[in-house]
Amino acid sequence: MLEAHGLCKTFITPAGPLQAVRDVSFTVNKGELVGLIGPNGAGKSTTMRLLAGYLPPDTGTVSLCGHPMAAHRAEAQACLGYLAEQPALYEDLLGAEYLDFIARAHNVPNRARAIGVVAQLTRCDGFLHRPLGELSKGMKQRVHLAAALVNDPAVLILDEPTDGLDPNQKHELRLTLRELAKTKAVLVSTHILEEAEAMCSRVLIINQGKLIADTTPAELARQGKGDIQLAFRILTLHGKKAAA
Repeated sequence: MLEAHGLCKTFITPAGPLQAVRDVSFTVNKGELVGLIGPNGAGKSTTMRLLAGYLPPDTGTVSLCGHPMAAHRAEAQACLGYLAEQPALYEDLLGAEYLDFIARAHNVPNRARAIGVVAQLTRCDGFLHRPLGELSKGMKQRVHLAAALVNDPAVLILDEPTDGLDPNQKHELRLTLRELAKTKAVLVSTHILEEAEAMCSRVLIINQGKLIADTTPAELARQGKGDIQLAFRILTLHGKKAAA
């Protein structure tokens, strides 16, 4: 389970304080595939970094699998698979070397087997012998997704996981995530409504740092009289609170 309560984060900019995340609370349980959606600059990636422990919140708490991130960071992150919006890139490493490095960092037993499983699952096994710097954007994204899965985490936090993938790869990834969500808690951020509608059981809408809706894609579409994009525009442009 992933649990966030009262998360706040403010950055100091030349123009003054910027409150990127404002009192965000929600949970994602095992068996759920939840989409975090919002306009560009709404606070999605900052929220993801707070949840993954890569940024400390100013106030509020994060718990993964019952482990508070602040007090038991190692135990919490041992439960986590995280795909950042812009993952760290080691261009000189072969894809297989990179996955082995990540597996070692997680103390994964039988690393070769674990790497083989996730490489096949993410369909990157055909180019792991090549340096990361030579791969296309979509290929790199699949390697990074494999890295997020190599420790068989109970919680997956994926920031824009379909970025760089072609339509066929996006379809395959949706199917993969639905299958993974049967045994894991999965949170996916996206700004593409069709993706959230196609694969998520719940959607969280964030706007100007605040969570303004926690609902289902079907209910969101109903509020837009069948048009999920209309409902999204109403919520994010006018700040109307959606029913859960």
